[in-house]
Amino acid sequence: MKKVSPISLGILAVCAMFIVSAKAQSLTSVPKPSAEIVGLTKALKGEWSLSVKFEPSASEPNGLANTGEETWRPGPGGFTLLEEEHLRMPERDLFLLGILWWNTATKSFHGMECQNLLPYTCDVKGAQNDITMNWDGKEFVIDEIETAKTGKKSVWHEVWSDVTPTSFVQTGEYGEPGGPRKRLFTIHAIKIATPRGENEIHVSNSEDHPASSAVEPAPDLQGLEKALAGNWTTSYDFAPGGMSPNGGTGTGEENWRTGPGGYVLIEEEDVRAPAGEMFLIALQWWDNTTNSLRGMLCNNSGPAACDFNTYSNSSLKWDGKQLTIDMQFPQNGKKMTWHEVWSGITATSFTQTAEMGELGGALKRAVTIHGTKLSETGKGPGK
Repeated sequence: MKKVSPISLGILAVCAMFIVSAKAQSLTSVPKPSAEIVGLTKALKGEWSLSVKFEPSASEPNGLANTGEETWRPGPGGFTLLEEEHLRMPERDLFLLGILWWNTATKSFHGMECQNLLPYTCDVKGAQNDITMNWDGKEFVIDEIETAKTGKKSVWHEVWSDVTPTSFVQTGEYGEPGGPRKRLFTIHAIKIATPRGENEIHVSNSEDHPASSAVEPAPDLQGLEKALAGNWTTSYDFAPGGMSPNGGTGTGEENWRTGPGGYVLIEEEDVRAPAGEMFLIALQWWDNTTNSLRGMLCNNSGPAACDFNTYSNSSLKWDGKQLTIDMQFPQNGKKMTWHEVWSGITATSFTQTAEMGELGGALKRAVTIHGTKLSETGKGPGK
């Protein structure tokens, strides 16, 4: 999921979606990942070394050869597939995070790309409206319609082919809809025989390459990452009512870390609650076009693993001490609000609270979570 041509929200947000959606799926019997996402994960999972050849262009008349590395791995519970990539480029290194999922209602793949060359970091609009994906068991294909400011449309066509347990070929082409396409690059990938340990699986960050000309991630995101990065064990106290009619307790594990280059903060979580087991992955990033933190949630409830409504209906704020998420949602014909706060954050602990109620009215405590930092060798969720 790359365009190298010129061309937690958190656990409480997921709990909110469980109780407010009339069509939300019960977690008493935990759903399993679809055969489609399992098959694609099996084909691409692992760490890969990349040899990249760019075709001749106006800026590079003789073409260009470069290298990179990427990791493909399943998110918590296997409901999503993450691609983390670093490509060395002449002017600026490319750091990319891709997330893929299967929608059981539309019976189709969906995905979103985040990268350091985009002013908004994560392309939510494109993921919603412009991308189609297909995996036939042998080739993985992504087609994306792009619209220039003039209104002219073009098509990005990317294919993973010749996929074996140890190699694959990836090609990128560009052209007008229905017309011929021009090859832009070819990537030959070789699987790394001895990958790093599970808690080290990540694509190199910008600080790993001091010579890189990559722009630093936004200070707000760096501060949030510094506060929450690491593996945590969590305990839950559910208040009687909304999320759990009789209240109750739960336990879980979560991991916070940055994606490639540090441009996206990823929270991965496994929770054992009264309603059943929940798996989630939440992405937080900085949008330079709005000068604000944004986020999106994926979980194992409902037909689509990732919910675009959690992006469009939420606001995030980090003041250096507290992370606050406010989200609006409909419930039984009413407009509701969800207010979630991470506070008391230290090097070894935090407190997470959530309140909910009718928009403009009083809010009622739904759950309190206490997080305790694990050692550096502690195992994160979803691994």
